[in-house]
Amino acid sequence: MQAKFSLKETRLGLRNSTTRIPFRYGSACLTRCPQAVLEATIEVDGRLHRGYSGDCLPPSWFDKTPGKSFARQIEEMLAAIALGEEIFAEEAARPVTFFPAWLAAYRRMHEAAPSRGWNELLASFGLSMVERAIIDALARAAGMSFFEAMQADLYAIDAGEVHASLAGRKPKDWLPESPIRSVYVRHTIGLGDPLTRGDIRPEDIADDGFPQALEEYVVQTGTRYFKVKVSNDLDVDRQRLIDIAAICERHLGDDYRLTLDGNEQYKQADQFDALIEHLRSTPELETLLANTLAIEQPLDRKIALDEAHTAGVRDLGRWKPVIIDESDGTLDSFATAMRLGYRGVSSKNCKGPIKSLLNAGLCHLANEKAGTDEYLMTGEDLCSVGIIPTQADLCLTATLGLTHVERNGHHYHPGLNYLPEAQRQAALSAHGDFYAQQHGRVSPHLVDGRLAIGSLQCVGFGFAVMPDFDSMQSPADWEFASLGFEE
Repeated sequence: MQAKFSLKETRLGLRNSTTRIPFRYGSACLTRCPQAVLEATIEVDGRLHRGYSGDCLPPSWFDKTPGKSFARQIEEMLAAIALGEEIFAEEAARPVTFFPAWLAAYRRMHEAAPSRGWNELLASFGLSMVERAIIDALARAAGMSFFEAMQADLYAIDAGEVHASLAGRKPKDWLPESPIRSVYVRHTIGLGDPLTRGDIRPEDIADDGFPQALEEYVVQTGTRYFKVKVSNDLDVDRQRLIDIAAICERHLGDDYRLTLDGNEQYKQADQFDALIEHLRSTPELETLLANTLAIEQPLDRKIALDEAHTAGVRDLGRWKPVIIDESDGTLDSFATAMRLGYRGVSSKNCKGPIKSLLNAGLCHLANEKAGTDEYLMTGEDLCSVGIIPTQADLCLTATLGLTHVERNGHHYHPGLNYLPEAQRQAALSAHGDFYAQQHGRVSPHLVDGRLAIGSLQCVGFGFAVMPDFDSMQSPADWEFASLGFEE
């Protein structure tokens, strides 16, 4: 079943959100940002159908150029979305199947980006907003969930058009027979995040009934998967990891897992190798290192796929899989990375769900050839919020069969408080396994370290509640000053 559609109209809405506690990553600190929702109206067999996508517009993730203001970054994110709308509208002006239109639009987007000063991640993000909304609309037009649509080949994905090694295969050949219905949360432990309640300054305590420090999450929610940031400071990283291991092992014994996130902090692989050797000589870290699942993006994206800088990655990869994240900027990035010795890649809706599906196929093929499971895909989407962004990303996670996913939107954001009350209650009613009324707010509900996501297998791309555009502003009406701070 391959549906044809034409793209008739798109519109973007913005609504501001505020975090419950600051989110610090790299040189950035997120306290407020716009949340963007895109509506795509398509025509299928003479009938109109609408689909939606959503994401936050955060500082210094897509573009980490020093000195570039948050206001300028938002302008460029909005411009990237607008160009994605324009290009996709041209490719789908007449009835087409999804994949050929998407592939043409993707290539045009990346050809246009350099002249605008945009990097590959920003270009992918702009197009992905349109990609996700059309994916949702097509599933709704067919009366299918995203997983069902993938099994039915609704999107006409021809993997061989992108990766010759996947010619003749369809995503259903490497996807699970049924979607995941609960997923472990891999809780991020940032460089400045408190490990115990005593680490929080009195003036920084959220005091809203929800956990804040790492130990509170372990004790109160049973969290046992973690994503630990390291900073390229041997002594600081070593002591922090000792403290983290002590907390985990005090409450969980050896029943915990983690990834170590280099977060582009290293200019050459041997710097990270030095950290690992430093850690291996520390008895207190024996269990933590044994439980490490993967090493995430240790090298700066400028050199991460340069063969001259990746000998250390190949050496490190013999111990644990090293994966790319920020370096996954184009359709062939992961294939290139595997040739250089990387053994994994992240999945993020903001980089595009079709790319994730194709990368999953490359992992599957590599494992099939090797007769092992040494190549892997991780789920990453740190600070997204409901309804649309978090649920659509978890829907993709469920379709890919990933059993754990980086998820901290419920940690940094006050649930669905940024939405109108009617939207919050509608989400609670439609997705009562995923959300709960807790401490006066509707928010994702962690039980034994997991999120229940069975209700995301509804018609569409993971969400049954449509957005309220009347409560949003258009990009033309929205002003940076509305966030309440100046740069």
